[in-house]
Amino acid sequence: MQIKFLGTGGAFDFEFGNSAAFLHFRGKRILLDCGNSVYRRLRQTGLADQIDYILITHLHDDHVGSLNSTVLHHKYLLAEPRKARILVPSESFAKELQAFMNFGLRDPKNYADFLPLSELEGLTAIDTFGKHVDGMQTYGYLFEDEEEILAFSGDLGDSQIIFDHLPEHTDKKIRVFHEMSFVRQDRVHTYYKDLNPRVGQYEIYGYHLDPRNAPSDNKVPILAEHPDLLV
Repeated sequence: MQIKFLGTGGAFDFEFGNSAAFLHFRGKRILLDCGNSVYRRLRQTGLADQIDYILITHLHDDHVGSLNSTVLHHKYLLAEPRKARILVPSESFAKELQAFMNFGLRDPKNYADFLPLSELEGLTAIDTFGKHVDGMQTYGYLFEDEEEILAFSGDLGDSQIIFDHLPEHTDKKIRVFHEMSFVRQDRVHTYYKDLNPRVGQYEIYGYHLDPRNAPSDNKVPILAEHPDLLV
């Protein structure tokens, strides 16, 4: 399993781009989130032509803002045009996503197929409803193959739900990519001190932030400072 991030910043950290990742998993290439800055990066890196599936955590613009452009790329710019394939964790989320896309695409189903997660063995959704913003549907995701378990948090104010879904005992490598905040008052994102105790227990990286704001007592490795994990 290989993961590379196209951006590691939050909604307003424009220098670091919106948090999004490109994952090679069980022979497929998955785009995880597609915020405002992501389509530009996909074109710059040549990855726009290599997407097998798109997977979205929630409907904030920094996670979904350039989804329509990416879907239109499939239809008009691929050498062999086809519909984009969007994996959805539930029918209700599929409807929310289609309603969002409908503002820019007259009928999203003409441009994309919305497929259940069962399309890919080893992919599991973590329902984090209300853990980011009250009343908002959000998801984290787990990817598991023969050697590794990878957790991708999405945005949430309480990290416990992610770790509750990880096995207590396993011979597999576990990597956790968790959004995080350096501001305690920011209760819509996980506070770094809540993740500090996890360091050493898991291979964990913090993202969705400006690394220049890191306090001296932060123990969580910051994704933006690991070039081997960046596109």
